[in-house]
Amino acid sequence: MRPFCTRMMRFPSLLLIAGCLSGLPTLSAQAQQQLSLPAMSPAVHLRQAFSTSYIDLNYSRPSKRGREVFGKLEPYGKVWRTGANSSTRIKFGEEVKLAGQVVPAGTYALFTIPDPKEWTVILNKDTSQWGAYDYKPQLDLLRVKVKPTALAAPVETFALTLENLQPEAADLVMRWDKVQLSVPITADADARVMTQIQEAMKTDKKPYFAAAQYYYSTDKDLGQAVKWMDEAIKQEPKSYYFYYWKAKMLQKAKRNAEATAASKQSLELVKAEKSAPLQEEYVRLNQQLMAELAKK
Repeated sequence: MRPFCTRMMRFPSLLLIAGCLSGLPTLSAQAQQQLSLPAMSPAVHLRQAFSTSYIDLNYSRPSKRGREVFGKLEPYGKVWRTGANSSTRIKFGEEVKLAGQVVPAGTYALFTIPDPKEWTVILNKDTSQWGAYDYKPQLDLLRVKVKPTALAAPVETFALTLENLQPEAADLVMRWDKVQLSVPITADADARVMTQIQEAMKTDKKPYFAAAQYYYSTDKDLGQAVKWMDEAIKQEPKSYYFYYWKAKMLQKAKRNAEATAASKQSLELVKAEKSAPLQEEYVRLNQQLMAELAKK
């Protein structure tokens, strides 16, 4: 405090005190040091390749911290944000089905209504909410009923995951405390891929190899797959990789003599491969394939 103020504080007045205090240093909001603190409910962004596109999850992860979660912290019968902080968001890169109901490509808020016997899972069109305080049921895209399962041991931190991934199916799984919820997601990738192949084959850059592999992996017309492999080989006649896959397709079509010939050609071409590990791998793969063919 300034010396003059110190002397005059023996005879204080409101004006004097105000004048003296005005000389003290102050901290404005802008001048205060910003702190980086651990989040009580850390945010997560999960992006999972799925079908012909992806699924995105954005949510925050609250922890149990000794509390009884469902029925107490998160009451039964009330809409829950299914996480913490902002409402949980899920984005689908293509049309899917959630528990059998159609969901157009897009981003949705994911809400739930906990219940001891049967939860309600909600996709809502309003993705800008903080929590579920402004939840509007008239903006629901869908509601599905899902039975929870009990976990043997409590899960400390809330988790949303995508599990049991297949080309056209996955499960959206929620775990917290002693509760697990699993919601099936399905997609019709085959229809989209077949349309893509049909359109791509009309262009100058025809995806012969990719189309042939898709036919092979999905048990479609193997004769067509082999024809496409022949076209791919015309473009890259020294590709031991293409000859190996042609042999695999011929094997699946039970054209064993042709498969053996293609595999032998792959073996001959792989001799020019400069990468020793790659050369060793395709020598092994072709020898294994020919051994299988020899048994039949």
